[in-house]
Amino acid sequence: MKLPEQIATTDIRATDGAYTVLVNDEPLRTPKGHVVQVWSWALANAMADAIMAAGALDVQRLTLYALYATQRDFIEDRIEETIGAILQHLPGDFVLHPDPDPALAAQQLPAWAPLLAYLRTVGPELPIGRPLQDVQIPWEITEALRTQLMAMTPAQLSVVLQAVTNLGSVVLGILLAQQSLGLDQAVMALTVSARYVAGQTREDSEQVEIFAAEMQEMVRRLLQYAQLSL
Repeated sequence: MKLPEQIATTDIRATDGAYTVLVNDEPLRTPKGHVVQVWSWALANAMADAIMAAGALDVQRLTLYALYATQRDFIEDRIEETIGAILQHLPGDFVLHPDPDPALAAQQLPAWAPLLAYLRTVGPELPIGRPLQDVQIPWEITEALRTQLMAMTPAQLSVVLQAVTNLGSVVLGILLAQQSLGLDQAVMALTVSARYVAGQTREDSEQVEIFAAEMQEMVRRLLQYAQLSL
């Protein structure tokens, strides 16, 4: 479906307790043609404001609209398939792959402690692998995570799936969807390696800060969607 190229106005229409986002006085639709209609006025309002501020629709960026489009177009009718796809990425989760350099690993593991602590609550101790090396996930952990994912709403699953796609972590996505991890903790986990490498190689710190700002914005958006979709 062709999305609006220019955004002149945005608004919200309330009908029977549901809120439809309007763009240019027409109901906004997802790329597959579904009307953007939510049960949360706060989410509809935040989405409308963000679209108006951006002046365009871009499903390639992690926005509230992109999260809704993922939920509506790909998840709501494919819950089990979505969960299966998420769990396929667990062996590559960055939290399971500390760097072979002991000095860097000594920075990573404390930053990843909240994620690793969560994993320890759902099953046996996971083996830690090296970069690009497969990790064998105990079936108890896979099934425990599957149970938690099955209990999530489609909106929460959208947060997890986007976290896997954009941030490289199933565990981080689950914690963000559950709102069990704060913004600062998540950003620290995502940027600790880049900050260490930049410090060792004396790279331009401005690039690291740009990367950290990008991570912060994505995490903020994921947390916002999880909260406003309640």
